[in-house]
Amino acid sequence: MDIIQRNLFRLLRSGAFGSQEQIEPMSAFKWERLYQIAMLHDVIPYAYKGISNCHSQFFMHLTDKQELTWKRAYEEITSHPADNEEDTFLRADILTNPMLNSQLQNILDDEHSDMITRQLLLQLIRVMRHILNEGMPIRQLLELGMMLHQHNKQINFDQLRQWIKKLRLTQMCQLEGECLILFFGFHAEDLPFVTPLQSKRTSQIAQELLEFTNTRSHDWYFSQDDDSIFVHNSNSSAMFSHVRRSSRYFRYHPTESLTNFFASFVHSLSHIEE
Repeated sequence: MDIIQRNLFRLLRSGAFGSQEQIEPMSAFKWERLYQIAMLHDVIPYAYKGISNCHSQFFMHLTDKQELTWKRAYEEITSHPADNEEDTFLRADILTNPMLNSQLQNILDDEHSDMITRQLLLQLIRVMRHILNEGMPIRQLLELGMMLHQHNKQINFDQLRQWIKKLRLTQMCQLEGECLILFFGFHAEDLPFVTPLQSKRTSQIAQELLEFTNTRSHDWYFSQDDDSIFVHNSNSSAMFSHVRRSSRYFRYHPTESLTNFFASFVHSLSHIEE
């Protein structure tokens, strides 16, 4: 990770978990870039709390204008929380593979199972859907970590492991857990659903995922102009990134990855005017 990414994750760890972090020195330009990334990933509230916690540090050199920008963004987001505008295709309560989705619905419909454990399962699936379609979901991964941190003693991890195995999520959840360890300071013992042996490729994989953060699933949807019969793609580079990502992370969940790619393609066609 470069210095901007390292400082961003330090601020997020401090803001979300109250950890003691040491900020590296950066130029005003790099602080501006960090703000843009935080805005892109919708993590301004957590990063701003981190800035407040680290404000007295020697290397926290924000200009007055930048401090005002952060404060205004934080106040705007916290006082007027946006409606859930997330693409419906990324819903965590539905898998694109019919067989796995049927099993997921049976799990969610089981009123005798623990509610918090079911919510954690959905959060794990939510992160997976973003990884397959958009790259590193920093906010979703952070919220997964916060849920684990807040409800660790209430979660039925034995039941969770059974569900993960049943839905063939083992390798994907392993990747998510290793990202929590790498980015947010978790330890293997904090994540009972993760194998303690960390993959040597985690850092490389995490960096690859971070490289996709400039695109979103809606960036490559097909559309049609009001005054034209021709269909065009909104962002061809985003579409090719989606193709590469689908093939690259196929091994983490082969069954869902394949159907997810075709389902996302069909979903993109739904944006064409009838």
